[in-house]
Amino acid sequence: MRGALGGWGLRGLLSQALVLLLYRRLGVICGQMERLSQQFQAGRVWRVATRAVATKTDAADGRKRAVASLRWPGQFGWLVRAASYQAAGYGCQLRAVLGRPEMVELLIAAPQAARILRPLCRMLAVETSLLRPGADIAPVEIVPVVKARIRRPRAPVDWGRIPLPRGVLAAARRQGFGKIR
Repeated sequence: MRGALGGWGLRGLLSQALVLLLYRRLGVICGQMERLSQQFQAGRVWRVATRAVATKTDAADGRKRAVASLRWPGQFGWLVRAASYQAAGYGCQLRAVLGRPEMVELLIAAPQAARILRPLCRMLAVETSLLRPGADIAPVEIVPVVKARIRRPRAPVDWGRIPLPRGVLAAARRQGFGKIR
């Protein structure tokens, strides 16, 4: 998917700044999942406690407030809407990977894997309920998006005759040009 991002940016599907941020974020997700899977295979996975939200003291009244950070688009499936079928294919691949037995085992043993994959699932329109341990993954029903138009076969062309434009035959008869077919 990281390889396809450059093409999406060049074709104007995504802005260049978003392509760079997305490229970096996908690299971080891949690195975290790689480390987690290596730890899982080595038998050294442990549950990680959640982190506290960074706070900043407001100088006016001394209360603490959460720091607003750079946020991705918040809609479910925003990358699929932006890059169309090209990103939807990666979403289907992610859904298939989440259905594998070894991935289900990893999600049960290390819940932090769900936290790592959740942003990727949201941007690719994959249900985040699949990240819960023991979620039953049913096969995806393929529904055509565009209906094909059925065309009638054209009438055979008689290449021995030159076709006349519409109305010429009637005008010739009115002028008295004999029998014209």
